[in-house]
Amino acid sequence: MPGTTHRWCKWHVLRKAKEHLGPHYTKRSDFRAALHKVVNEMLTVDEFEAAWADLLDRYKLHNNTFLIQIFEVMHKWAKPYFSGKFCAKQTSTQRSESANHLLKGYIPPACPMNLFVKQYSKFQFDREAEEGFQEKRTRLGGVVLRYNFPREEHASQVYTRTMFEMFGQALYHAVRYDVEEVERGTRYHVRHIEAEKREKWCREMHTVDVHEGGARYTGECGLFEHMGMLCCHDIKVLLHLGVRKIPSFHVMKRWTIDACDNLPLHLIHYQKDQGPPRLSSYRHTALHLTALEFVQLGDSNVDAFDRAMDILIAGKAELTVLAAIKDGKSLVDQTQVGESANPTMTMMADGAHQEDERSEMFISTECGLGSVSVGGDSRHPLSTLLAPDRKKQKGRPTTVRDKPGYEIKYARSRFCTVCREKGHKSTTCPRRGDLLKKPRKIPTCGNCGVAGHKKTSCFNPVLPFVKRPRDGPVE
Repeated sequence: MPGTTHRWCKWHVLRKAKEHLGPHYTKRSDFRAALHKVVNEMLTVDEFEAAWADLLDRYKLHNNTFLIQIFEVMHKWAKPYFSGKFCAKQTSTQRSESANHLLKGYIPPACPMNLFVKQYSKFQFDREAEEGFQEKRTRLGGVVLRYNFPREEHASQVYTRTMFEMFGQALYHAVRYDVEEVERGTRYHVRHIEAEKREKWCREMHTVDVHEGGARYTGECGLFEHMGMLCCHDIKVLLHLGVRKIPSFHVMKRWTIDACDNLPLHLIHYQKDQGPPRLSSYRHTALHLTALEFVQLGDSNVDAFDRAMDILIAGKAELTVLAAIKDGKSLVDQTQVGESANPTMTMMADGAHQEDERSEMFISTECGLGSVSVGGDSRHPLSTLLAPDRKKQKGRPTTVRDKPGYEIKYARSRFCTVCREKGHKSTTCPRRGDLLKKPRKIPTCGNCGVAGHKKTSCFNPVLPFVKRPRDGPVE
């Protein structure tokens, strides 16, 4: 996401401005408001450059080192330079910073692991409760229509409560514009009715293009491409053309009431926005059940298996000729037609496409098919769905689970304490140099203390046992 990976995000600019500009920033409230307006508002490139030049002229800051430095890297933090990138209106590190701020309210610093788990569970419960409250507020809360427009009523039915309030603000600002048709049905100019009262660097006119006969609108401000919500200029063109509902292309699902209605790709046809679920045809079901019975009979013995394979091979060759002509009512044809008509399936990423392939393989396995066709004519055997072969461990068989590599403890290998290499000890190390070897201790008898024999072969009389003073008094 642009503006998030580099340290020059807009919040960093405002924070550093307070440090570098000093009293000029803290004492001049008008300068502070002007700087926040330039940094935070969604402007075009020419508006931003004009507003920045006006800010420097008004407050005599042309020679300020900090402002010169951040203007040189404006493409890394200024919003107009990545207005066409979808960021869900988050163009800085505010998501991670807000998460850290929330965690600090629940988890104290240097807390033990048991307390962290307990407090994190409480934090998660509170967040889910807040999300549930917002869902209930959207579902049960009354909607107040300010203008009673058909577009406003449609927005109240599809958007969440918060996004509907944001749409209402854009609709409020759209009333202050006039529309001029430049090219019939394709291009319009939206002009502010009080342009003389606005800042001199603000643009008086914005261009809105209409594509595909009114199915898609693009404005110069790029608000929809940036956060997925129509801007006031696009809404004014909708009002001018008399469009009763927001185009489906501009209704982003993440801002709607059914945002949580996300199912896996092999069950996506059960979602509310995908229409009624597709049902298998009678002939597909009959063929499937008959094929299962045929497989069960052919698996009875070797003779039945050989005969079943001969029948299948001969039948496959005969059906190949008959299946060349399609009537379009088979389950495969209906699925392909449904996917081509669904724009969400054509815009899937590579990762989602791979997930769809795995889902199709799983479905084919449940249906009893031997292999599935994925991505054209490629065939994937069912062996790819099986678990990897378990590596046989040494020793007697056991029922203990297979442990990963980081849990297996290997015997510690010994190494030399002089050169830190394996294969020898410090006493036989070739790098010992002139280190002196410890003299070998001469063994002595444990009875008489004389060297040359052991206690078991000592001929001296056994001395009486005498306790030492620390052992206590001798009885």
